[in-house]
Amino acid sequence: MAATPPPIPRQRVGGKYELVELAGTGGMSTVWRALQHGPGKFRRTVAVKHMFPHLAEVELYREMFFEEARVGSVLQDPNIAQVYDFLVDHGHYYLVLEWVEGIDLFTYIDYVVNHEGRPTRWELMVAVGIGMLRGLAAAHERHDEDGNVEEIVHRDVTPHNILISTKGPAKLIDFGLSLAHDREGDSTEPGIAKGKTAYLAPEVVRGGRPTPHSDQFAAGCVLWEALVGRRLFGDTNPFDAMRRIAEGSVEPLRELRPDIPKKLVRVVDRALSVDDTKRFGSVREMAGRLGGVLRASTSTDDLYHALGSTVRAARVAMDMGRRSQGPRHETPIPDLSSGLIELPGADGKPRHGRGWLPNLLRRLRN
Repeated sequence: MAATPPPIPRQRVGGKYELVELAGTGGMSTVWRALQHGPGKFRRTVAVKHMFPHLAEVELYREMFFEEARVGSVLQDPNIAQVYDFLVDHGHYYLVLEWVEGIDLFTYIDYVVNHEGRPTRWELMVAVGIGMLRGLAAAHERHDEDGNVEEIVHRDVTPHNILISTKGPAKLIDFGLSLAHDREGDSTEPGIAKGKTAYLAPEVVRGGRPTPHSDQFAAGCVLWEALVGRRLFGDTNPFDAMRRIAEGSVEPLRELRPDIPKKLVRVVDRALSVDDTKRFGSVREMAGRLGGVLRASTSTDDLYHALGSTVRAARVAMDMGRRSQGPRHETPIPDLSSGLIELPGADGKPRHGRGWLPNLLRRLRN
């Protein structure tokens, strides 16, 4: 049965989730701020993620959306946006999540660097990094009902997928590309990686299986970007970026931000090691090292309060209303960059002989 027209404001989904306004747009879905209604006067603000109908027609994308719901439902952590519900209504797929009043890290960096014209404050970015890493640790250390470790690799750690609330704490979102070891199989084709090019780990670029150490590398990229104000590997075409990643071509952080502590530089550099055995033993260990950097700081500020104040200021200055993303997010990305990347072969050329695949959806339909 064909899906009905796309949802609109004031429409109720599943009989109890009233859509209020669009909060953001991503590669596979739109996110609405919504109100959950219950008996009596019960009301709660939630985020309702609506999968693009044209992607819902493709099994590969449906599986990714289903996996985000399944994985999110088993992860309970203060630094991960919680999943409340998953439903199909009139042919449309919806994921109901915790509403985080704030903005994503990408928008935050854009505001500070391009609107205020200054570098980000390193203490605040370290605080965000610790929250990101604690959320990752909860996924990597996840236990099943029998107490056995069933790790979940996020595979899409980027500034877009880290929300900073108006109260300061950071939350990791979007497990749609995650690799859970209790999953029956992984739908990724040989020579195809899931994630964003600029945050792939060297071992993944070489065709290796993603691991928690791969997430750690991506977290290092995010921290570098948050401190410098621009992408580490994202300013060239995808295959050039992957070559730089494999070679470990990282601009020295200390030269770009001479004001940050040497201990912080060492933490970021170690996370960005080409050899995954030289990274931290776990993201929790990395978070601990970042905590040590903060403890050695002379700052007496309440970092969460300072971060939340900047987030609130950014929302007002960018006229965001209740949205969680800035205006640079408003274009959907229904192509390969929404999470599927063709890796180069040993000769550096595309494995499938099609060059950079600009539209995987078209390829799947042909």
